[in-house]
Amino acid sequence: MNQTRTISSREAIVLRSRLLAVILILYALAALSNLPETIYSFRHYALEIEPSVRTEYMRHLYLITVGFQITRIIGYSLMASWFFRCGPAIEELLLPAHLREQASE
Repeated sequence: MNQTRTISSREAIVLRSRLLAVILILYALAALSNLPETIYSFRHYALEIEPSVRTEYMRHLYLITVGFQITRIIGYSLMASWFFRCGPAIEELLLPAHLREQASE
């Protein structure tokens, strides 16, 4: 009754790839959850009536921060999609062909 099943290297690669995709999705969600706060701070300084040197600095700081957060969210999402599909490039990345040959011997 005690049947053990070993997984193939292909199945192991798919499992690792999907796990990485889940981790990247969590990173994207974490970055997304910080976005409203950063946009609110940017908006606060963008709508300042009397601009000062500090206001200009903070406006630019939050604008750059918003831009990089959005870039991170998009990048994490695209990478998660790429890892979830687990094509030949991902297989080669996670387990190069010469190592797959050694494992099958």
